[in-house]
Amino acid sequence: MTVDQETYEALTRADQAHLLHPQYYAPDHTQPVIFESGKGVWLTDMQGNRYIDALSSLWNVAVGHGREELADAAAAQMRKVAFTNNYTGFSNIPAIKLASKVVDLAYDNMGGVYFTNSGSESNEGAFKTARFYWNLQGRPDKVKIIARERSYHGGTLATSSLTGLSVFWKYFGPMVPEMVHTRKPDNLECDCEPNTDGECAHWVEDAILREGPDTVAAIICEPVKGAGGVWTPADGYFQRVREICDRYEVLLIADEVITGFGRTGHWFALERWGVQPDILSIAKALTSGYVPMGAFVVSEAILDALKDTPPDARFMHAYTNSAHPTAAAVGLRNLQIMEDERLVQNAAAMGDRLGEGLRGALDGHPHITDLRHLGLMAGFSVVQDASTGRAYEAARGVGVAVQKHMREESGVITRIVGDSVLFAPPLVIDASEVDQIVDAAAKAVRAVTEG
Repeated sequence: MTVDQETYEALTRADQAHLLHPQYYAPDHTQPVIFESGKGVWLTDMQGNRYIDALSSLWNVAVGHGREELADAAAAQMRKVAFTNNYTGFSNIPAIKLASKVVDLAYDNMGGVYFTNSGSESNEGAFKTARFYWNLQGRPDKVKIIARERSYHGGTLATSSLTGLSVFWKYFGPMVPEMVHTRKPDNLECDCEPNTDGECAHWVEDAILREGPDTVAAIICEPVKGAGGVWTPADGYFQRVREICDRYEVLLIADEVITGFGRTGHWFALERWGVQPDILSIAKALTSGYVPMGAFVVSEAILDALKDTPPDARFMHAYTNSAHPTAAAVGLRNLQIMEDERLVQNAAAMGDRLGEGLRGALDGHPHITDLRHLGLMAGFSVVQDASTGRAYEAARGVGVAVQKHMREESGVITRIVGDSVLFAPPLVIDASEVDQIVDAAAKAVRAVTEG
């Protein structure tokens, strides 16, 4: 036994003994991949194996691993002052500059930034802000938040309640009241093209009418349903959703925790369709995951309302680490890298290459359905019979098998949701690395479905 193997086994025992992982299930951690280093799109584990990080670790490492510029930015800020209180009457230079930068990059109607620690906190704050806003407008009954099927919005109790994936509700109930979901209407005619997961914009209108427009504060939408399976919208979908929200006086919250900062080939995804939200939730690529940070960004109209509150209506929403100076310094340097290296444009080009490559390799395969991509996000489903859409009896099992083959035989790490295999590599990826991902996916599908 080598020293490295002894160390690996010791760390594995400690991991199993003490570390509770996200979406924890103990048997999944009997032989973990323990990472030691990374550079660009590549990760190396402690045993020396190298992998392409085909999901940007967790959709977030946009500028790639091992960026010394970000380490230097953090160190420089820590040497000045690592943390300061950002509550009433206090501020710090990096947070002020980052807030201005985010507003400059975001939708034209955006005005104010509230910094958080994560996407979950960003969405939680967005929900509270929507309710707060309607209270300021003298409409306290507008409290309900609507979310969509297959959506994912976070791990707090409220964001889990709005997540449209029932696996996240089990054993955590009861869920938060006044959090509701769209569903396929029984008798609502629809003349629009559905999204890749079958949802139509009219489902949103049906949900608003079902609940009563005077009770609905906001609807939250991911431009691409990322963690639910990279389900992409039909052209025209979000224009219709925006029209519906305006008609019934409902705020539109864009959950761009995954799609924000270049992932779809635009700085923010709804730009593709000329749509502006009322509240924008961000995190992940804001700092490329080097330091935890998120934010929710509000429109000028909401910002004006928050600035003009009566004395008894202080916005009592707070996090100790909101506007953390070190995280903000890293965020500023991260966004500069994106601009200097034209990574949004690279995401568009490499995203097209990834989508075209997967279609060229897998389109027409008897076990592959729903090939989809938007920008540098892609996915496909592995099924028993593509002609009928019939799934394997153990859908997740076949997804796991494809994922395992890609990792062990081709050195490509990605993520699965049921029978869907998902991709969202760092925005720094080049053409040869995209081609390696496509080749790994094709080999894995052949091995699992034909072997």
